[in-house]
Amino acid sequence: MNLKKGLSLVAFGFLFTLVNLNLTFNGSAVNIMPDFVGWILFFLAIDPLGDYAADKKVLKWAALVLAVFTAAFWLLEIAMPELDPGLLKTLVSVAEAGYMFLLFGVLEKIAHDYGSQREGSIRTLKILNLALFAGFVVIGLLAAAQGSMALTGTAAVLGVAALVAAIVTMVTLFKLKREIAEKTERMD
Repeated sequence: MNLKKGLSLVAFGFLFTLVNLNLTFNGSAVNIMPDFVGWILFFLAIDPLGDYAADKKVLKWAALVLAVFTAAFWLLEIAMPELDPGLLKTLVSVAEAGYMFLLFGVLEKIAHDYGSQREGSIRTLKILNLALFAGFVVIGLLAAAQGSMALTGTAAVLGVAALVAAIVTMVTLFKLKREIAEKTERMD
C-alpha cells in the first residue's frame, strides 16, 4: 500500500478529467489534456490504495473501460469532428459520475482513518457532484426534448454549479493528498 502515490494519481487523474486545454492546428482543435489520461491514472491508483480499495476492484477495471471509451471519443474528435457520439457519450458520462461516487467513498474512508479535516468535505462533494451531474443531465435532456429555453437556462446554471463543485473537489483532493503525505511521513 502506498497511499501517497495512490492519492497523487487520483488527484492528477481528476485534474485530467476536469481540465480541457485545446490547441488549434490547421483549424482543428486538439485537447492536450484528454480525459482518458485521467482514467488511466485512476486505473493505476487503485492498487496503491491497498486495503481501502481491495473490496472495490471494479473501480480498477471500470477505469480501464472508461479510458478506452474516452480515448475513442478523443480520437473521433480529431479524426472525424463532424461525428457526434451523442447518447453513447452521455451514457459514458453517467458511468463516470457513478465511478466518482464510488471512488469518493474510498477517499472518504481514507480521510476518516487518518483523521483528516477533509473527511466532511469529501462526503459532501461526493453527494453534491453526483446530484449536480444528475440534475444537469436530466434537465438538459428534457430541455433538448422539449426545446424549452427555461429548462436550457436551468441546465446551464446546474452545469456551472457542477463545474464549480468539480474545481472545489480538485482543490480538496490535492489538499487531502498533501495532508495524508505529511501524516504518513511523520509515521515512518
